[in-house]
Amino acid sequence: MNQHDDERGRLLRQAALLEAVRGRTADRATLQAELDVSRATAYRWTTALAERNLLERSHDGYRTTGAGAAVADAVDRFERSVAAAERLEPLLETVSAPELTRHVDLFADAELAVATPSNPNRPIERWLEHFSSTERFRGFVVTGCPPAVTRQGTQNVEAGIDMEVICTPLALRADRNANEEAFESIAGGDAATLYTHPGLPFTMSLFDGTVILSGFDEETTLPVVTAATDDRAALAWAEGLYHRYRQEATAVTAATVDALA
Repeated sequence: MNQHDDERGRLLRQAALLEAVRGRTADRATLQAELDVSRATAYRWTTALAERNLLERSHDGYRTTGAGAAVADAVDRFERSVAAAERLEPLLETVSAPELTRHVDLFADAELAVATPSNPNRPIERWLEHFSSTERFRGFVVTGCPPAVTRQGTQNVEAGIDMEVICTPLALRADRNANEEAFESIAGGDAATLYTHPGLPFTMSLFDGTVILSGFDEETTLPVVTAATDDRAALAWAEGLYHRYRQEATAVTAATVDALA
């Protein structure tokens, strides 16, 4: 371990103090009590952070500088990312695209549904609860849909539910081959708009105020895990990611469908 590693380690330990004086001023005695540290530690931490221009001192005590607030935010994201990575291990075993791993902290509080031997359908059941009740659906599809999803998709089209889906060419072909009649019903319906993009990172679903990421078994292509959240930051990230790929996607036309045959 070199000197820079030591400094980073110390900064991680001292970040609690930065968080404690965000948006307010506190003296050493207050910080000592709130952080449950010794007087010597409080002195050492405030001195070190002030020397790095992460704290500023006034007659009332200490508060973060702009740089200090940025460091506090970075440490918070780091801690949330580590906790999220551990909690989301079942999803990350099947989805490791940078688009997710760089933003895994957004799913720290996501609800997980994991397939088990006693309940292998749990992920798809939780997903269908949202799909069957949503008023609007947008999403990425990277593999062929299970029959239950196709059936519900057909019902949604018949009910006039607004659906916009971006599929990989592989997913389009798999769905058409699995049930040509249902595929053409969905693709030809006025309520559904299909696009294709060869580079989708994973399957993602945007419902009414909820985003769900899905992971699939490589051999069976069945869903084995979903992570659902209504976190605002996660939704904003998902919306941005969707629009990015939507701009690059190609609309599915009759010629596109014929080419799948």
